[in-house]
Amino acid sequence: MVAFGRILASAMALAVPVIAQTTPAQVVTNIDLITQKSQALQAPAQSINLINGPLILIGQGPFPQIITGFADIVSTATTALSQIRGMPPVPAGDESNAIFDAFREVRHVLPLGVAMLLTYSLQFVRVHQALLNILIGKAGLFSTVPFIGQPVAAVLRQVESVVDTIAFALIDTVQSRAADLQAQTQSLDGTLTTTINAYEGLSLRRKTRSLRIARQAAVAAA
Repeated sequence: MVAFGRILASAMALAVPVIAQTTPAQVVTNIDLITQKSQALQAPAQSINLINGPLILIGQGPFPQIITGFADIVSTATTALSQIRGMPPVPAGDESNAIFDAFREVRHVLPLGVAMLLTYSLQFVRVHQALLNILIGKAGLFSTVPFIGQPVAAVLRQVESVVDTIAFALIDTVQSRAADLQAQTQSLDGTLTTTINAYEGLSLRRKTRSLRIARQAAVAAA
């Protein structure tokens, strides 16, 4: 019985499931999933106008959908990050190139007669920059509606943090493309910073206006 017990215990120990390591193909899939989520926010961002933008105060209009979408991107990216961190290094070759191609801004130039047709494939950096550039343009509509700025800037700071962390993890894992990944990250970071500043500026203008009104009231009372 003792021998049988030992055999059973040994068999159970061997039966403990082994957690499979994340593959480069899964990394590409995760990056593509985040990219698709970002692309899905472009239509709501394009729909922002002076009428529906202020509806954020009552939880309506496109801004709540965009903020929720960014929060979902942060959550998905955080899960992807935990998987990337457990990976062994990816050697130079097709797999490392596939990961980089999923991340970067890719431009394919195709000859078309005398002219050149410039096409893009769906990529993480390009799609995020397209969304952010839409939001930068829309921020200018709300210089007199400053309460929109703070919640948008707050979620964008979360996106910035998780994007940087994923990029650093990819750089560590795909060292053959480290310089290229770093360059793409810097490009995306620049656009993120511009977008955050645009929406933080709305809140700052509100504070400046409030201070100006307070000073005017103090002068009038003197």
